[in-house]
Amino acid sequence: MSEFPTTILAGVVDASPERGGGLTGTLLRAGVSVTALAIVASRIDLRAVRDGLTALDWPWMLGAASTVCSAILLSAVKWRVLLRSRERALPLTRLIRHYLVGLFFNNFLPTSVGGDVVRAWDVGRDLDDTSEGAASVVAERLIASVGLALTAAIGLPFVRVGAPVYVAVAVVFVVGAGLAGLFLVPSLSERMVSSAMGRRFEGVAGWLGATTRITGEVLRDKRTVLLVLALSVLFQVLVAAVTWFIFRALGAEVSLVECVVYTSIVSAVTMVPVSISGHGVREAGYAYFFALAGVAPATAVTASMLFFATVAVCTLPGAAFFAAGRRHAS
Repeated sequence: MSEFPTTILAGVVDASPERGGGLTGTLLRAGVSVTALAIVASRIDLRAVRDGLTALDWPWMLGAASTVCSAILLSAVKWRVLLRSRERALPLTRLIRHYLVGLFFNNFLPTSVGGDVVRAWDVGRDLDDTSEGAASVVAERLIASVGLALTAAIGLPFVRVGAPVYVAVAVVFVVGAGLAGLFLVPSLSERMVSSAMGRRFEGVAGWLGATTRITGEVLRDKRTVLLVLALSVLFQVLVAAVTWFIFRALGAEVSLVECVVYTSIVSAVTMVPVSISGHGVREAGYAYFFALAGVAPATAVTASMLFFATVAVCTLPGAAFFAAGRRHAS
C-alpha cells in the first residue's frame, strides 16, 4: 500500500518494442523477491518471529486494520477531488470500490500491469472517457509520489538520523518530482503513459494524447494539486500509523514520527519495480531502517509481514467487487 507511481515505473522497465517483456520481467522480480526473503530469513531469529506472531496484542492489530480502512477512504477522496476538478465527479462509494479492486490486484497478482491500470479502465468506463479515467489515476500517483517524500522530510527534524536517511529522502523526492515534471513535456509523458498502461488501452482512439494532455492540465491546476498533495501527506501519516499500531501489537516501542520517516522511505523503495509486491525488499527495508530506531531485526521483519497481511485482508472485498463488476459487464 503505497502512493508511489509503481505502475508507471514498472511499465517503463518492462516495455519493449514487441511488448513481450512482461513475463520475463515478472519472473525476474519473483527471483529478486525469493532471493531477498531467503537472505533476510538467514539473518534473523526465526523463533523470535514465531514468538512475536503468537504473542500479538490483537486490539492494537484491530487499530491497524481500522487505519488501513481510513487510508483507503482518504485515497478515494483524493481521487474524487481530481475528478471533480475536471467536472467528472463520481460517487465516493463507487471510487472506493474501484480502489479496493486496484489494491486487490496490487497485493495478490504478480503482474506488471498492476491495479492502477484496472481502476483506470473501470473509472474510464464509468465516465465513458478512458482518457479522463487514466489521467485521473496517473495525476493522483504523480502528486502522491511528491507527497511521499514531503511526509518523510517533515518528520526528519524530529528524528535523530544519519546522512544515509537524508540521502534516501532526497532521492525519493527527486524521483517523485522528476516524474511529475516529465509530464509537462508531452513527448516524454506520452511514452511513459503508453508504457505504463499497456495493451489494454491500445486501439482506443486518441487516448494517449488526450491522457497526457489532461494529466498536464491537472498538474497545472495549482489549487487542486496543493489540496491533493496535503491529502497525500495525511494519507502517508495514516500508513505510518498502521506500522506504529503493528509495532505496539508486537510490544516494540517506536515513536509515530519514526514510523512516518522510515515507512515513507520503505514505501518508496518497495515500489521500485524489482520485486513482486515489494516482497523481500520491504522486509529488508524494515530491518535496516527500523534498526536505526532500536528495533530488533526479527521484530521489524515480523512487522513488515503483518503490514502486508493487514492490507491484504482489508482489501479482500476488492476481489468480490471485481467479480461482480465483470458479471455485470458481461
